[in-house]
Amino acid sequence: MRIASSQIYGASIRSMMDQQSQLSKTQAQLATGNRIQNPADDPIGAVRVQGLGRSLERTEQYSSNSNILDSRLRLEEETVGNSIEILQRVRDMAIQANNPVHSEESKGALLVQLKQEIDSLLAYANTQDNDGRYIFSGYQNAAPFSYDSNGINYNGDDGQRQLLIGPARTLGDSDPGSKVFMGILDGNGRFATEPDAANTGDAYIALGEVVDNAAFTGGDFSIEFIDSENYRLLDAGGAVVETGVYKAGSEFTVAGMSVSISGTPAAGDQFHLRAAQATDVFSILDNLADAFEIAIDQPSARGQRTSAINNSISNIDQAIDHLINTQSKVGARMVALETQTDINAGANIRIQENLSEIKDLDYAEAISRFNQQMAGLEAAQSVFGKLQNLSLFNYL
Repeated sequence: MRIASSQIYGASIRSMMDQQSQLSKTQAQLATGNRIQNPADDPIGAVRVQGLGRSLERTEQYSSNSNILDSRLRLEEETVGNSIEILQRVRDMAIQANNPVHSEESKGALLVQLKQEIDSLLAYANTQDNDGRYIFSGYQNAAPFSYDSNGINYNGDDGQRQLLIGPARTLGDSDPGSKVFMGILDGNGRFATEPDAANTGDAYIALGEVVDNAAFTGGDFSIEFIDSENYRLLDAGGAVVETGVYKAGSEFTVAGMSVSISGTPAAGDQFHLRAAQATDVFSILDNLADAFEIAIDQPSARGQRTSAINNSISNIDQAIDHLINTQSKVGARMVALETQTDINAGANIRIQENLSEIKDLDYAEAISRFNQQMAGLEAAQSVFGKLQNLSLFNYL
């Protein structure tokens, strides 16, 4: 069969072009380190690479969210801890102010210190993160706490951002200020005691405690003194529950509650027991400041001041417990975040390993292949060059 010269030339050219294409592909692989340069190289592998790439993007987003969450939770934990320290210092001030050996001048100095501590606490409650976002404002982007003529205001909301930190795993961002600095039950957390504002004696009432949970109803009661030695116990409707003789330090027990009253009451003086009510840390400290300012030139003022400071101390204790509980919850979220971060890191490593197995180039094999392809191309070019010079005239 006769083979035309054009066929020989065409076959040689196609061979060189094919070898050139293979060589270019190998060069691209060596340049990028990727075995798969386009989906046609390995359709199944290309699909797997795309899927693993999306998984990697998700783990990177989890990591980004975790970093944001870690920063804000650490800031909240630190801020709450600083707030607890302020309350502990203020509690010490209250105890000092209740000591009769302190002069009015020294108590005035304590008042100045107290107001400075209130300012510091307000600054902590309005803490911002590195991006300028308030950590205690919920979904709002405004300073959560501010004062006006009526007292403290909360400008945030009850929202708490939930960040995705893993597959189907979310974790709460910093707590809103309404849950951190507010919602504190006053008194002993179950009921509170307070003197009547119209009292004229110097008697004062202690915090009290629940001694019988089964009998405790949380109802309101009043202890009214007929004179300095006799009293009657009234329920919320004014009905007499019991009567008795009073001695300084006497214990009064009703509906599972036990309280003591000290000092000398005047006829008509009353002391009230009521269910605990929600308050906030700023109101607690403001009430303590008001108590510091009570002049004790009258016996009734001494009783009012002592009762008010005692109540403030118990309320501060409640606030400290509330903040410690908040701090514990933040710590628990940080532990959960750390655990999930470790899980994500492991998943990230596995994804990277799978990607490497599918798309990473075997450099030793590729270099060997490149050298073979280069040698083959050079040989093909040499043969083609000789074919071009072939002619019958070469043999004449």
